[in-house]
Amino acid sequence: MAVLRKIALGLLLAAAAGVLAMASWELWNYSLDSSALQNRFGADSGARARLLQGRMDMLAKRVGDMELLVLVLLGTSGLYAIVFVASSYFSATSFARQADQTVGHIQDQIGLAMRGLRALQEETEQRLRRMTAPPPAPVPPAPLALVPVPEVAPPAPTPPAAFETEIREIAAHLAAFQAEDWEDPNLSEHARLELVADENAVARLELSAGASPGSRIVEALAGIYLAFGRIYGRWDAARSRFYLERALRLAQPQSALASEIHYQLACRLAAVRDFPRAMRELSAAFEHQFKTLDENLASDIEEGGKLYELASTAPFDKAVNDLLLNMSIGIG
Repeated sequence: MAVLRKIALGLLLAAAAGVLAMASWELWNYSLDSSALQNRFGADSGARARLLQGRMDMLAKRVGDMELLVLVLLGTSGLYAIVFVASSYFSATSFARQADQTVGHIQDQIGLAMRGLRALQEETEQRLRRMTAPPPAPVPPAPLALVPVPEVAPPAPTPPAAFETEIREIAAHLAAFQAEDWEDPNLSEHARLELVADENAVARLELSAGASPGSRIVEALAGIYLAFGRIYGRWDAARSRFYLERALRLAQPQSALASEIHYQLACRLAAVRDFPRAMRELSAAFEHQFKTLDENLASDIEEGGKLYELASTAPFDKAVNDLLLNMSIGIG
């Protein structure tokens, strides 16, 4: 209907422009014809009568033309009015139909919501009735015949050698994993499954072994937890810190393994800008001289290293410098 309305409006405008053009043309012709009649019949009385008659005939012709133009203009105006009214009616009808459909859809949705609400209300009432219902009376048990129960021997404890063998296998697997995949943040699903299996196995070994602190099994478990902390250090900081702290609790104090764990914890704490605790862990790591840690510290305090921000932030930079000085003169 909008297209028909535009077409009708175009016709109306074209007709109005044509009427204006024809009216201007007729006015121009009227002035020319009047001059021509006056020059043709002269100025005597008979000529004036003929001139008047000619003007009357010309005016009658012009009136007929104007009537035609008015009829054309009225016809196009009427057509436009009809199209406008019809299009308005159909637009209003379409809008009313869409409004009815929308109202019906809303009513359907409200009905569905009400049904769901009633179902939820019924379910809530049923649960409340079950919760507030008195418990059933206990039924006295039937007398049982005394049947002798055979004694079951406790399972034999796993020998320590088996634990050590399994720990060595896990340590070898983690060492191979660190050599190949541990720096890749996008591990494959198979590699992650192997890591999770190793974690579960180590937790089971720690619970099953029941070894006292300082034993070979506990030291080996501390080393494995240190390997887990290194592996997760690049893409799971929280789990890495958990394993490092677990390894520190199992490691024997004042040992090379404990110093390495302190150093890794210092790097992890410096990464999250916990500089006071990082400095304490770093000092604990260098209570005893270990050449490997000396080399690691010299490289990690350089720009881009794990401890660069710690060594560049006051007042911790002075503490790091004092630590380097003590290392250089051999004070532990």
